[in-house]
Amino acid sequence: MPSITRRHLLKLSLLGWALPFLPGCSPSHHKPPPAFDIPGEIIGESSGIGHLVRQPLGEELLPPPTGKLHSVVIVGGGVAGVSAGWKLARSGVVNFAILDLGDQLGGTSISGEANGTAFPWAAHYINTPPIEADCILEVLEELDVVVGYTNIGWPIMNPEYILRTPTERLFIDNRWVDGLDAFSDGTDVDRQTFMEFQTDMLRWTLRRGEDGRRAFTLPLEYSSAQPEIRALDGITMREYMRQKGWNSERLDWFVNYGCRDDYACPIDEVSAWAGIHYYACRYYADELQERFPVHTVTWPEGNAFLVNGMARNFSPNSVRLNALVLSIRQQGDEIHVTFMDTHSRRMTTLRAKAVIYAGQKHIAEYIIPQLPDEQRSAFDECQYTPWLTASIHLKHLPKTRGSEIAWDNVMYESEGLGYIVADHQTRKADPLEHASVVTYYIPFYRLPAEKRRTLLEKGHGFWVNEIMKDLWRMHPGIEKLITRIDLYKWGHAMIRPTPNFIWGPNREWRGRPFGRIFFANADVTGLPLFEEACYSGIRAAQQAMDALQIPYENSILD
Repeated sequence: MPSITRRHLLKLSLLGWALPFLPGCSPSHHKPPPAFDIPGEIIGESSGIGHLVRQPLGEELLPPPTGKLHSVVIVGGGVAGVSAGWKLARSGVVNFAILDLGDQLGGTSISGEANGTAFPWAAHYINTPPIEADCILEVLEELDVVVGYTNIGWPIMNPEYILRTPTERLFIDNRWVDGLDAFSDGTDVDRQTFMEFQTDMLRWTLRRGEDGRRAFTLPLEYSSAQPEIRALDGITMREYMRQKGWNSERLDWFVNYGCRDDYACPIDEVSAWAGIHYYACRYYADELQERFPVHTVTWPEGNAFLVNGMARNFSPNSVRLNALVLSIRQQGDEIHVTFMDTHSRRMTTLRAKAVIYAGQKHIAEYIIPQLPDEQRSAFDECQYTPWLTASIHLKHLPKTRGSEIAWDNVMYESEGLGYIVADHQTRKADPLEHASVVTYYIPFYRLPAEKRRTLLEKGHGFWVNEIMKDLWRMHPGIEKLITRIDLYKWGHAMIRPTPNFIWGPNREWRGRPFGRIFFANADVTGLPLFEEACYSGIRAAQQAMDALQIPYENSILD
């Protein structure tokens, strides 16, 4: 996440001068070659396969159900679906099945392997959860990510997983600066505006509503319901910033980067409630770090570490990959779930007492034809941002004079979010001595429907050259180090928390059960975060067990 300490900013402000140009950095007159020819391929499922669900099959074409009656069938093997399975397995429910279209569980939290290291294809870190995050902390305890608590109940993160320094750096004005510090060579007004912003976010961090709840926390369901606070969901983050009188381009970039990174939604389109939540829910302010230390935790494979950890007790027979779910129908006391194996094209119908639908809601109406109109309307409201991620294989990491390569490497005023170094946590040798792999991120946050078509239509060579425009500016000549670039296209990667989506009138319908079909996913709660997907999956599992009268230990203490 964007970080710059208030102490550092205050020091710069008192000095009253900007940092000098660092020698050896990329001169602005360098221009990349017109095109790059770098080998690689596009990884992941075909969009054509996924779009088959938009062609509903008549009941006469569905194969009859066969086999045993499952207690629960989980549709969707992303974080929400895996979290639901984790809660079921933890409660002694073994007769469940989980279906996913991909070739590994995880959704956007999947991983690959190259040059001797695992790497994330997308989601790659979490932060220390707040005290309220009961069910998330339960998961992290089991996975040994949380190893204890302080005397006030604040979670202690496993030091093995805490992000090592250098954590992040920014390429700005043709030079690298430590941290995402867009203010070091800004104006006095820029620095003053940033300090006002930080003070305001601290105020929101400490604020509690009249109901006694924190204004912003995780899961967001535990946040204050005070109307004055929730009204922030009705305006954009940019409107909020302008109401405060903040007109700094540097601050706009800083907040915009954070919102694009976590929500794939820019400040003029994201809800102000979501924008403030990014900074206020986890005690990020410097003044609170001694009492409430917040760490980024990460792994070479990214959040696949968490997914694989939750799924480690799943029976191999309970997981069916490359499974495209085509139909979910309630038939008397049973629910019939029909899916197609995308390799054999064979269709199978499973029998279930209950279903947890953990897939994205914009396709639910095609799969669950019996949905009420109000729920269809609520699901239709869901909008998603497409992403492109790239696995860039390197002979060794690029050298930059005057700056040490960090875990997160970002370029100012770029459409992309930069790249992370996969083996940052485990690398012991000089980064210039061995092969490595980095993951590059581009969210298409403007005109997502139009950009989605472009993303799917354009081929490998086109997107490689788009990525290289940024990489070459940061590291002229980097093409000599690259051995291949593989791409992953995410057509509907993240829910967009636009104004009135999180706390709007359709919120209840997004999570309301339909018979014995229960709904999970980050799009149910409204923020595209691991914590929200995890919470929604565990909640749906508990709802299913309530319906089936299966005893369990409650993970969600309202």
